[in-house]
Amino acid sequence: MPENGEQQNFISLKTALRLIKADTSFQMQLIKNGQLPDKHTFVLYSLPGMGKTQGIREMVTDPQQLCVIDINAEFGGSLSMPISHVNEKEQTAQVLHALNASISRLKAHALEYSSIPHFLFLDEFNRGDEFMKQTIMQLLLENRLPGNSLPENVFVVGAGNTAENIFSDEAMIENDVNELDTATRDRINPLFIQLEPKEWLDWAYVNEVAPEVVDFIGSKSYHEQQELLYQPSKSADGTGATPRSWARLSSFLADPTIKNDPVLLRAAVFSMIGNDCGNQFLTYLTTGDPLDIFALLQKPDQEKFMQLSTGRKMAFFSSALRLVEQDLESENSRGYAQIFLNYLQTNDQTAVARFMHTQVETGVLEQKYPKTNVYLRKEPRFMQLVMEMSVNNI
Repeated sequence: MPENGEQQNFISLKTALRLIKADTSFQMQLIKNGQLPDKHTFVLYSLPGMGKTQGIREMVTDPQQLCVIDINAEFGGSLSMPISHVNEKEQTAQVLHALNASISRLKAHALEYSSIPHFLFLDEFNRGDEFMKQTIMQLLLENRLPGNSLPENVFVVGAGNTAENIFSDEAMIENDVNELDTATRDRINPLFIQLEPKEWLDWAYVNEVAPEVVDFIGSKSYHEQQELLYQPSKSADGTGATPRSWARLSSFLADPTIKNDPVLLRAAVFSMIGNDCGNQFLTYLTTGDPLDIFALLQKPDQEKFMQLSTGRKMAFFSSALRLVEQDLESENSRGYAQIFLNYLQTNDQTAVARFMHTQVETGVLEQKYPKTNVYLRKEPRFMQLVMEMSVNNI
């Protein structure tokens, strides 16, 4: 971290999204009361791959209320393109502006549902070319595009990387971004996102990231988790590790052809998280004792489970839910739900509390695993855990 102390207001992504959601709710209340809102334009800054875009998608549950534009992939003026129009009858000419199709759909939906907040998310907002720069600034500061104003219930949020490396002491490739002038910086609300391993692990538990990944990361110390989750590339064309790349590694681990072929697995892992992290992870897979979810369900061993680390227990609780749900849906159930409940009686209160928070309190269990939810809630032992969770949250 830089020693000059210029930026110390680092927050977690979860806190940033809570702030945006709370402020948006307040501004929408002003709009509903017929008052003029004082809209804030938030810009999320972080290292690459921290989950900013995914976080916004999860915050805005209805995809019709969100439009994500990757500015880095756009070309100058493509958000609102000028088109010459000649009225031959009146012999006059004017310039019209054709609105980006995705933004146009968001605008139409926002006009139809004016009591609901909508979001235009500008990813990599400060990487556009010079032709795009003024358009982006107008959108961030005035909530409008050339020739097109946005409804009051559309909120603009930006995300990108800082011009200087303020997040890490590690050497990084220089960020090629458009620096903001003083007047612009004074009119936006920058939120500097710091990597928080616990939050990422909670997200990973809920989103079924491969148990090998959450076990490997979760079993490390806090400092080691930080170093593994974000490890910058040492060359311009190299591969580094980010929270996003660790999550994406799950797709390779779910493919038996790749997972069971040492050559393919090595190539896949290195392509996703780089050599340093890749070597550590492969060592864990090949010489360690990887967590076997199937084995713990097929051959219950309470004593062995009790000996697992807290991180491994949490990895089991999150990864086993899909198997428990499938077992309840099958005609020949093998009793996985009861086995799962027995494991929940562990004396590891941290592991149980994290499960209850990430899966039960948030509603994930009910939404994603309805049969498991119904089964467990019929069990007094499980409802006792629910009651204890409620008491602790008072």
